[in-house]
Amino acid sequence: MDLVREAPGEDPDRHESVSVDIGAAANPPGFDEHVVGLNVGESRSFTIAYPEDYSLKELAGTSVAYSVTVQGLKRRIVPALDDEFARDLGEFENLDALKARVEQDLRREAELHAERDVRGDLLKQIAGWITFDVPDALVERELDRRIEDFARRLVDQGVDPRQAGIDWAAFRQGQQEGAREAVAGALVLDEIARREQVTVTTEEIDAEIARFAERTGRTGPAVRARLEKEGGIGRLSSGLRREKAMDFLRTRATVID
Repeated sequence: MDLVREAPGEDPDRHESVSVDIGAAANPPGFDEHVVGLNVGESRSFTIAYPEDYSLKELAGTSVAYSVTVQGLKRRIVPALDDEFARDLGEFENLDALKARVEQDLRREAELHAERDVRGDLLKQIAGWITFDVPDALVERELDRRIEDFARRLVDQGVDPRQAGIDWAAFRQGQQEGAREAVAGALVLDEIARREQVTVTTEEIDAEIARFAERTGRTGPAVRARLEKEGGIGRLSSGLRREKAMDFLRTRATVID
């Protein structure tokens, strides 16, 4: 289903379309029920209340207003799951080879998810090493970053942050504890990086820019130009340095199930 939304920050008469797969796990809770049955050209506005335990923490416990217009309807045709289908993908001899790759990818994804959880728990622990109050200016900067990131995610879902009906003051207040914890963890990682003389090379920065460009479908020079314009190269370098400090700490941590 192709939906039309107003482009945030642009002329109200200008719209952009986004595609929505009905039944997709990534859809907001209850979203499908609101749009199923709409015909091309029909519109509907509704509000979705995200549960407190929603996986995306920034949306948990919030309510977001949606306004959609159906631009087009498409039906997904699923081919038969057989050897011919596997060969059509270009790199598999048969269905068994395809299944083996899918299993490998799922296993790798599970390992990455588990590693993220371990690193998140470790970051919380090292944040507790800070025995003094972290600077309010750093906390405010982290809160700004979280709000900007949340707004970008809303835009990616086709929601205008200005029209989403979100109490931004309450949202900011709800992020206070997490922001202070993140700042404290970053301060510890910076100190570890200093003591262990952790550095970030130009090649590593270039590689990270290339990865980001590939994920977003943009060119490396375009990404670099925007980062340089916004002063983001330094932030990128600091982030990579902290990641390397976390890697150093991770190799010395004992994981207890």
